[in-house]
Amino acid sequence: MPDNNSTALDLASTNTPNSSVGTPRSEPSLQVSVCEDMVDASILSIDHLLSLAKADDLASRPSACIKLVESMASSMALLKAEVQQRDEQLEKLTQKSERMARAQADAIVHSVEIIDELEITKRSLDIARTAAENAAQDTKRLADTIFERTNDAVMVFENETCVDCNDNTVKLFACAREEIVGGWPDAFRHAKLEDGNSADPSLRYLYQSVDDRNSKHAEVRMCDENGNQFWSEIRFSSFSMRGGGHVLVVVRDITARKQFETELCRHRDFLNNVISAVPDQLSVRSSDHRLVLANDAFCEAHSLTRSDAVGRKMHDLGLESYAFPSENLRHPMAPAHSNDAIEESFVAADGSNRIASIKHSTFSDATSGESYLIATSRDITEDRRREDRLRVLASVFNSASEGVAILSSDGLIREANPAFVSMASNALGVPTLEATGLLDVRFCDAMQIDADLFESTLSDLNSGTPWSGKATVKSDTSRGQAVWISLSPSHFRDTSSDEIIALVSDITELENSQIELHRRAMHDSLTTLPNRVYFREELSRLVRLDQSPHDGLSVCFLDLDDFKLANDSLGHASGDQLLCLVGERIQKNMGDKTFVARFGGDEFALIMQDKHLAREQQDRLLDQLIRSFREPFRLDGDEARIGLSIGVARCPADSSDADVLMRNADIAMYAAKNAGKNLVLEFTHEMQNGVDLRHQVQSKLRRALSNGEIDVYYQPKINASTHELVGCEALARWKTSDGHYISPAEFVPIAEQTGLVTGLGDLVFELAAERAVQWHEAGIIPKIAVNVSPHHLRHPRFLMTLESTLRSSGAKAEWFELEITENAMMENVDHAIDMIRHLGEMGFTVAIDDFGTGYSSLSYLKSFPIDTLKIDLSFIRDISTDPQSEAIVRSIVSLGAGLGLDVVAEGVESVDQLEILESMGCPIVQGYLISRPLPENKYLAWVADWKRQKQTLGATASLCCQ
Repeated sequence: MPDNNSTALDLASTNTPNSSVGTPRSEPSLQVSVCEDMVDASILSIDHLLSLAKADDLASRPSACIKLVESMASSMALLKAEVQQRDEQLEKLTQKSERMARAQADAIVHSVEIIDELEITKRSLDIARTAAENAAQDTKRLADTIFERTNDAVMVFENETCVDCNDNTVKLFACAREEIVGGWPDAFRHAKLEDGNSADPSLRYLYQSVDDRNSKHAEVRMCDENGNQFWSEIRFSSFSMRGGGHVLVVVRDITARKQFETELCRHRDFLNNVISAVPDQLSVRSSDHRLVLANDAFCEAHSLTRSDAVGRKMHDLGLESYAFPSENLRHPMAPAHSNDAIEESFVAADGSNRIASIKHSTFSDATSGESYLIATSRDITEDRRREDRLRVLASVFNSASEGVAILSSDGLIREANPAFVSMASNALGVPTLEATGLLDVRFCDAMQIDADLFESTLSDLNSGTPWSGKATVKSDTSRGQAVWISLSPSHFRDTSSDEIIALVSDITELENSQIELHRRAMHDSLTTLPNRVYFREELSRLVRLDQSPHDGLSVCFLDLDDFKLANDSLGHASGDQLLCLVGERIQKNMGDKTFVARFGGDEFALIMQDKHLAREQQDRLLDQLIRSFREPFRLDGDEARIGLSIGVARCPADSSDADVLMRNADIAMYAAKNAGKNLVLEFTHEMQNGVDLRHQVQSKLRRALSNGEIDVYYQPKINASTHELVGCEALARWKTSDGHYISPAEFVPIAEQTGLVTGLGDLVFELAAERAVQWHEAGIIPKIAVNVSPHHLRHPRFLMTLESTLRSSGAKAEWFELEITENAMMENVDHAIDMIRHLGEMGFTVAIDDFGTGYSSLSYLKSFPIDTLKIDLSFIRDISTDPQSEAIVRSIVSLGAGLGLDVVAEGVESVDQLEILESMGCPIVQGYLISRPLPENKYLAWVADWKRQKQTLGATASLCCQ
């Protein structure tokens, strides 16, 4: 069995085809291995069967033997099938191996062909390499030839080091090659820029910034071997050589080119300057109507710039109305019309119509054959206007009412207009004189000027100094003609012939008018008396005279008492008539030895000289004048009674200065008015002290307004019947920085006189508005009365100031009542009515303060859109003792009730007064009985206390407790 088995294995090995050497084992070989395993299993089964047979166990176990045989049979059947399958696979492998062998053979053949082609390619490359080497040698020979034979200096750099250079470099730099190669050339270090600075930093920068895309160049000044400077252009270009970056530097001597450029620029600038200096407009136009050249005059005339205009078509430049004739351009060889000027109208850049005188000429460029039109144009608009003006002047010369003559340098008449001929005719006594008859007549004879004076004047004129003066031309038939002569040198014809222009104006009427104007300027137009200007001039003249101690004088200022009342009641026309009568009465009483003047308004003034009137006479005349005013003035059926207050200042006792005398007389006059009117008072130094005191108070008050020294006190108003609080009056109080109080009676009149009352009133209203806002927020809602002065009514920004204060404080106009005095309203009734109406529209209520003391009539009262009448305290003071005062108050209360107005009685100081007012039905009272004016904190405390007492004690008891 072992041998059989060995034989079977050998057969299997023999039947298996061998693979080619080097061929990898495939999948069928693995399957053969599996088959071998199955054969081995079958052999083991047979061996096992034989061993059983030897042991004689087959007979004893037949079933097992049968099973074993069956198993062997089955294995062999499977083996047979597997062997058959493997035979088929071996067949396929054999066929595949044959195909691979054939493919390998084909590959060997193809490799041989490739080797042949490579051999051919190698031979071609050898040929190409040889050609390239030959070309490289040719290129090198060419580069060497260019490198050495070029006129430029050429250097090769690597890392800012020169590695090679040509012979021209050595020549140009005037040094050995070894001094150039191996570093940065000294010639570069010593090169200069055009501004004289070293060029070396710039050259190094250009070297470092050059790249393959861009070359760099610079123009510098260098020195040759003799130290002479020359211009060179240095150009840097980057290239690669032997795998490294190199820079080729070419230096070219451009001295000749620079000289040529300089000369060319000089010629160009010269031509441009010549063209620009030409005053006429110069332009060159091509055949296609493009502007080729234009000078400054042309560009300025058309508001163009040369850079924008040149190259553009005339139409595009807006010069279609300035078109040039084009027929010459169609015939370039046609003769130029350089002498034929044409006048054309055109519209300038500013839209104005102008006139130009234009000359044309043509030429052709011999190189390009292009034709051009040259136009020279001159704006003759002003020439035409001057010609027109000359014609107008010639017409004026002949038709002028003033005489005009042209004289030679020695004063002879060369030309004259008709007016001058007429004047000269009167002077010369030749009524029918013609202009030609005046030729070569001396001007001084024609104008009756003193010959010596005229000769002196001619000398000044010929030296360039003009002369003017007045003369009187007399004739047998007239009283004389006043003329004003103006002579001035003239050089308008030529420099060799100096002439004199004479202007002669008839100023007879002017002189008469000036006399009249001077008279009017020095006299009052209403009374014809001397005015303030004349008065001061006369006073100044008199005090300047040398006077003996007995030649003194008196200055008197006169002011009419109650004139305003009469003027308002009688009307302004009667008031003017009254002033004329006053002037006449003063002159009548003072006599012709007294200088009487009217200053304006109701003020008059007198000057009495001691040498004409002794002091005793002066005093008697003044007393007599005062008494004369007791007589009424008769005015067209009416009569007016006015008084006179006179202030007197003596010279030299009081002063020897005209202005000081007038000031002292004015001070004395106001002292007389304040002392009771109808008085004559002489100036005293005590009066001056009073004035000085007023000035001091004025100055301090001005500072107080800005330093916060003014405060507001409040005096309550109550209902006379119910004793309810209805409001208060805001009153200014002044507490100086040192704690001293100044009485309102002291500073308010001064504020009225100086106009400071406007600022004072604005401040009071401003502070009252701020308090009103605070009170309303606290639930205290009384109406606050604020006084308005006449200055406020006259101030143009009064209403705007009120609006501004209300806006800034947040207060409302309805919270305030503005009190305006009766006299303030009567200053300008129409304006007052308009102002009060505006105040009412704003929301204010308006009261007439001090009612009953002014001069208003009931008709005016009806016209005023007011809300309240406030009775003056002078009537309230005597109401319990004076029946007339009681009657006036009762009438005012009734009047207010009838007109639907509130009535306020101020100055209530006793219970008796209050009870009388209450019995009359006076609705509102104010005064010390209720309360004095109080500062804000005390006023608020008073209001709280008043309400508390009224609730607990009743109205009368609360009043009595105050």
